[in-house]
Amino acid sequence: MTIALARVAMVRPPIGAVTRGVAPLRATPDDAAELVDEAQYGEVVTCLAEQGEWTYVQGPDLYFGWIRTTAIASVGHRHPVVVEFPLAVVRGAPFDTAARVDELPAGAGLPGDERVGEWWRLGEQRYVRVADTQGTDELPPRYPTADDLLATAASFIGVPYLWGGTSAHGIDCSGFTQQVYRLNGVGLDRDADQQALAGSPVERARPGDLFFFGRDGVTHTMIATGERTFLHAPQSGLRVAPAELTDGLQLRTTRRYLP
Repeated sequence: MTIALARVAMVRPPIGAVTRGVAPLRATPDDAAELVDEAQYGEVVTCLAEQGEWTYVQGPDLYFGWIRTTAIASVGHRHPVVVEFPLAVVRGAPFDTAARVDELPAGAGLPGDERVGEWWRLGEQRYVRVADTQGTDELPPRYPTADDLLATAASFIGVPYLWGGTSAHGIDCSGFTQQVYRLNGVGLDRDADQQALAGSPVERARPGDLFFFGRDGVTHTMIATGERTFLHAPQSGLRVAPAELTDGLQLRTTRRYLP
């Protein structure tokens, strides 16, 4: 299958390093709120929202929580350049007719420290067109929103289902939701039943939330586009597509990851 060369929407949330020995992560922005985790000195967290003197973050263990803003310091992003198309071709030499040796998925981080004309050199006989990438500093530097998540999800419409897949070559249901969130700075576990344990349960879905389904346990997930509509990677032989909740679907929970 040939994937349309449409740019993949993504944002660049701020990154912070913990500056306290041990900093509490609270369920709500209040010193008296439930302690959900602790961040330790030097840990790098992704900042996803702010309220007053608090910042909503996700740490390396994928836990979400509110931390005192004074307990973190801004740091730079590790990769200065990222792939911004569903798949970027890697060629064996810096010209378009050179042999295709690999492909890089959207969001792949590149060093961007060695340029040969209109190509990035990644290593011996590995080159990617500069036009297929974007500087990390050029990405929207903001907290991710529901609109951002849906714009990213739309980039995967038409990608074939592939059990275990996580890219535009092929993708499964939880790989799809994981990549949509990843490209907006949010980490989710790999499997649907693991993702269903993160975030917060909600009664009514809003765009960007995840639906989880299954007869005896969670076996499928979808990204909500409304209260009863969603995008998902359905099953083998089908492609990522929009659909709507029906009475036959056994909805087990709806989860929200952004405040």
